[in-house]
This record gives sequence, C-alpha cells and structure tokens, in this order.
Amino acid sequence: MKKSTIASLATFVVVMVLGVAYLTLSVVQYNPLRRYTTVNMVLDNSSQLVHGTSVLLRGVKVGDVVSVTPSGEQVAVKVRFNRDYQIPAETEVKIEQLSAVGEPILDFMPDSLDGPYLHNGSTIGTAQIRNPLSIPAIFKLVAGFSSNINSKQLGGIADTVYQATDGTQDALPNLSTAGQLLSQTILSRMPGIRQMLVNTQNYQSDWDWVSGALPGFTSGSTTFINKDAQLMQVMDTMMKQGNLPNQLTQTVNPYLGTLVPYTNKLLPNLGAIVGPLAPSFNAINDVLPQLDISAMLSQALNTFGSNGANLTVTIPQN
Repeated sequence: MKKSTIASLATFVVVMVLGVAYLTLSVVQYNPLRRYTTVNMVLDNSSQLVHGTSVLLRGVKVGDVVSVTPSGEQVAVKVRFNRDYQIPAETEVKIEQLSAVGEPILDFMPDSLDGPYLHNGSTIGTAQIRNPLSIPAIFKLVAGFSSNINSKQLGGIADTVYQATDGTQDALPNLSTAGQLLSQTILSRMPGIRQMLVNTQNYQSDWDWVSGALPGFTSGSTTFINKDAQLMQVMDTMMKQGNLPNQLTQTVNPYLGTLVPYTNKLLPNLGAIVGPLAPSFNAINDVLPQLDISAMLSQALNTFGSNGANLTVTIPQN
C-alpha cells in the first residue's frame, strides 16, 4: 500500500473521529463524566412530555426528561438535571408549550435560590406543578363562551350599527378632507410646537428652587392657618363676653322700630315735593354749560410747558 493512501486513510479516520466527537459533545451535549440529579414528578396527564423533553431553570436548559410512564390514574415523570445546579425543593414547575403544535418544555421557576435543595430521588408535589391548558380544554372553554352569547342581542347590536352608519357614505370624503386639513395644520405649526416643547423643558430645568421653597411655603401656610384659628377664637370670645348679639338686639332693633312710623309718614310727602321739581332740574341741566375736563387739561398743558409757564398775549384789533 502506498504511503499516500495510508496518509489519506489516516486523515479520513481523524476527521471522522473529530466530527463524531464534535457532534456528541457539542451538538448532542453528551458528557459521560457529567453528574445528574434525578427527581420524580406525578402529573394528572403527561401534558405532551416525552423522553428528551428539555428541562430549564429560569429559561436556561439544565437537563431533560428521562422517562414518562403511567402510574395508576396518573403519570410518573422522571427528570434529571445537571448536578452543578442547585434547585430549591419548594420551587414552582411550569409546563409550557413553545408553539401551538406542541414542543413542550419543563421549566423550574423558584422564587429564590435558598435551600433546602432537590436531591436524588426527591419527589415534586402536584401542588407545585402548573399544567398548561390542553387543546380540548381550550375548545371546551370556547364552546362554553359561545353558548352563553345571545345571538339575538348580537343581531340587534349589528342592526343598530348598520342603521347608525347607513347613508353616511357622502360624509366619508368630508372626513378625509378634514383629516388632511388637520394634518396639514399640525405640520405647519410644528416649528411653533417644537419651540413650545423646548421652552417647556427650559423653564422646567429651572425648577430646582421649588424643592427648597416648598418647606417654607408649608410652614408659612401652617402659621397663617394657626393665626387665623386664633383670631377666630378671640373674636368668638369677644362676642361671648361682650354679649354683642343681645346688645344689638336690645339697642338697634328698638331704635329702628321707632324710626319706621316716621319714615312711613315722610316718604309719601317727599315724593309729592320732589316730583314737581324734576322738570326744573332738567331745565337747569340743559341751560348750564357743560364742563369739558379734557379741554381744561389741554389748556393747562399749553399754559404750563416743560420749561415753565407759557404766557400768550392776544392784542385786540381796533
């Protein structure tokens, strides 16, 4: 056998060994030296779990499902995960579907990573496991929902919508035009809107003084309220000690009561006297010259200038 043939065979064997090793260790992630922790689970149904289903810890793959076997009216599932990961015994387990066609995963979702931890042979309680809704259960819920819908009421709603929108076809072009006008208006005002937002940011950036002024405002408001309450208390005390309501009732009311008869006699007589004098006052108002305040001020400004008094002499003509 030629040396070149031997070298080619040796190269082929090395490439094959390296390829198989790569596929086994990297792609398949098989490691005979890796140690696993195996735990048991009891489910009401398999939830589509099968041998090799991925086992995750907070979304990171740490193991797989070893076996799924019937156990009476339930299903026993054996799970293994890398012993390098410590999973709390009180962890929550979620069985989820990656898509509508299946592809289940088993995900450990512990609230914390504090112990005690799962060990070989541990059993995860049914209360800790959250099963996804199966396809039949989903269709059952949809059927129950649709059976509770009143078709007559839906028909009435559809008929009402039809009646409300019937005959509005001519309004659609107007709505379109209004929308275009609104859009053009906003676009034409965008520089002003942008400047308004910039100004808002500018004065908001100068609000550091507010935090320092609020305590003073609060203390001042508290002082004002306290002083106002004290003032009200003093006024209440003064009213009570001076017996002002009774004093006013005993003095003012009798005085007004004595004036009422005289006022009733005087007012009719005043009306009889003042009535004939009204035309005289109107005539006097028409005869007397009207006083023009603006003309007086103009004459004063002409007489007294900024540098002193101005004297105007008018020489009469012979």
